[in-house]
Amino acid sequence: MKASYNGVYGSLLNEYYVNKVRKVNLERSARIADLKTREDAEKYVNCVREKIAAAFALPERKTVPVSTLCGVVKHKGFSIEKLIIESRKDYPVTVNFYLPEEFSAQLPAVLFLCGHAQEGKAAGAYAAGAATLAMRGFAVLVVDPAGQGERYQFDGVKGAWRVSGSCVIEHNMLGKQLWLADEFFGSWRAHDALSALDYLLSRPEVDTSRVGITGNSGGGTMTTFVQALDPRFTMAAPSCYVTSWQRNIENELPADVEQMIPGILAAGCEMGDLVLAYAPRPVILLGQRNDFFDPRGLKETFAECRKVYKLLGVEENLQLFIGPTNHGYSVENRCAMYDFFNTHAGLSAPKATAESEADISDITVKDFSCTANGKVAELAGKKLLHDFIVEKIDTLAAGRKKLSREELKKLLAEKYDLPLSMPEPYLRALRMAYYQEQGSLPMFIYSRFGMECEKGLIVPLWLKMPEPTDCRHYFPENQEIDLYIPHLSSADELPLFSSERILCGVDVRGIGAARSNNCDVDLMDDFFYLYGEDYHYNSCEILFGSSTLAARVRDILSAVAIAKSRNASAIRLIGRGQGAVAAIFAAILCDDIRSVKLFDAPESFDKMARERVTLFPAALMMRGILKYTDLPDMYAALGDKCEVVNFVDNFMRREV
Repeated sequence: MKASYNGVYGSLLNEYYVNKVRKVNLERSARIADLKTREDAEKYVNCVREKIAAAFALPERKTVPVSTLCGVVKHKGFSIEKLIIESRKDYPVTVNFYLPEEFSAQLPAVLFLCGHAQEGKAAGAYAAGAATLAMRGFAVLVVDPAGQGERYQFDGVKGAWRVSGSCVIEHNMLGKQLWLADEFFGSWRAHDALSALDYLLSRPEVDTSRVGITGNSGGGTMTTFVQALDPRFTMAAPSCYVTSWQRNIENELPADVEQMIPGILAAGCEMGDLVLAYAPRPVILLGQRNDFFDPRGLKETFAECRKVYKLLGVEENLQLFIGPTNHGYSVENRCAMYDFFNTHAGLSAPKATAESEADISDITVKDFSCTANGKVAELAGKKLLHDFIVEKIDTLAAGRKKLSREELKKLLAEKYDLPLSMPEPYLRALRMAYYQEQGSLPMFIYSRFGMECEKGLIVPLWLKMPEPTDCRHYFPENQEIDLYIPHLSSADELPLFSSERILCGVDVRGIGAARSNNCDVDLMDDFFYLYGEDYHYNSCEILFGSSTLAARVRDILSAVAIAKSRNASAIRLIGRGQGAVAAIFAAILCDDIRSVKLFDAPESFDKMARERVTLFPAALMMRGILKYTDLPDMYAALGDKCEVVNFVDNFMRREV
């Protein structure tokens, strides 16, 4: 019967988040509809700007970053300076600085942010775009993102086959480890970009009153974010990112970890608010007809933002261009960007065409490279991002106090809005299910129930009775009960247990029968895939300012409420793997739980962050938990009420 019941209620999870984001947007649309005057629009812009700044919480930058010139390459019509700047001390960022071959006055400038191309700044579309801008009279700085170009972070790392060679997977691995240390990868990306801006504006060739920013896909993301965080830009052209989070969630679209702005939906914002943060700044929104970033959402965002621009008196400052092709910085989109920047920089130039673009066919990867071997990881005395993670968790560990169970309860309730108990949910009595090994008679029958913990969600319960053929259509009363929190599936894992007590498997949201069957689960049927459905719906929680782990703990406490309402004489928890983490949190919080027994438990959150690669998913990680506590302290706080049968390593292998 393995996995045959998995995903039965999986589609509900997607609709749950769709309904949540639609509610946010209905309320937001009403606020925008109420804007009637220029003053109304200005107040709205100021409000969303403050919310966006609070979500990113960027570190202060006081000086122009240290820079090292690594070489200059001259081409017909432009030159490229190869530079390494430091956005943080000893943290190298490889950049290319393009200048026109000839110029006699200060130049308008463009910060060019790369999308998710493995080659980073050497990718053809980005190099062509930068070179063409230079030939049209701009100074251009192109930046390698962390995990791309020369800034790969996992070369030669043990277990890196799970990560290396994919920039989005590198980002998602670093993102969840940063999250444990109370850091947001998007803020790191934005800080790199703004440090690059600091350097760009320090150059004597640059006219600081004419400064643009552009990028595509992941670069379009960072263009949208960064221009919403700094007043020095005078024009922006994000490509192939802007749509709406509502469209992304409706369309089951996972996105990179840096694209999940913490709590932004809880703050009542949408993507359009990023566009509006410095309205009426000139902005052209670029998309593609056949893009997974839904162009319908782009058109909707453009229309709502255009209304605010109109109230501010410069409706024409916001433009829209949708290219005819697929996701990518196509030549059509680049030409629209060139013309837009020329107009707003006050430069006269013929209308851009594909034929007028710079010829970069003779430029080699070496021409873009700032390091000897194309790897910042080989630079002596410099740090990778993970070095900063280790430094941060060392600092957190040194300042962390061991807390009693009562102190932990208070902390989890206050910092993570976790309840000490849940009200009894409505309970459905579902049809029974058989467990049968191949070629044998049924070993036992499951009684099945469905808890409606939240509107639109069903959390399945699986009852395995001591007698193999005992099936009850009512939840047992006046008996001891063990609530089993599975690693992946109650239906698959409960057969491993024999007990004289009632075993009740709780398929918390996203697990087992409640596992999502969205997000290409059939195409990539790996629960721990770093871009799969579990990752995606935890990303939704992040946008709403919460976590999947917190939601799963609430599900467990709802099951406790069911058992308690049936006068259970004792309620115990058993957790396995992922379920062990949710179980220990629930046991800390709830006095009605007599004890907790854990199998295949992770040793610590510290270890998940400290080692270079962990397969434990982001859905198990609450933001900044290492500021306050760690799993060993939680295990210890329960004393003899907690039994850890065995630990597993970061690859979920049992430790010997």
